Amino acid sequence: MSLSSNQTYVVLGVLMQFLVAPDATSGNVAMLHSELRPGTIIPLHNHADSEIFYLPSGSLEAYEEQEGWKTFGPGQAIAITGRVKHAIRNVSDKSALAIAVTGRDLYSFFAELAAPLESASPSAPPTPEQMQHLFAVAAKYGYWLGSPEDNAAIGITLG
Repeated sequence: MSLSSNQTYVVLGVLMQFLVAPDATSGNVAMLHSELRPGTIIPLHNHADSEIFYLPSGSLEAYEEQEGWKTFGPGQAIAITGRVKHAIRNVSDKSALAIAVTGRDLYSFFAELAAPLESASPSAPPTPEQMQHLFAVAAKYGYWLGSPEDNAAIGITLG
């Protein structure tokens, strides 16, 4: 899929704009703009690419193996080292906006899962087909996805 930086996409319930693609100019670095609505949960997982999130507004809780849960607010950044198990959630009653800088593989992973906002609802639970697609794309990139038991151990209940 060809992604436009002017288009909003839905990726696993997160509204996302693909601002800078990895290319000859940016190298392996990508930039994304995300909106995580109240109640959004990104379950426990890991991947090789590091991520840095800057929060211009809203708040998020981020879990990192060895660190536990921490809360981040406007003007703060969340830095997640590659290959570290982590999760993110918005437990507030307001959307959180995040500017993310990450690598080529994570950008490509999101791009393979992206659906234009007009054709997808960010609040709809994923269909069995979408979950199978997620598992296939995660396996393609060598990403680890936590089981329901792994997530329950850190306070995330998967529906």
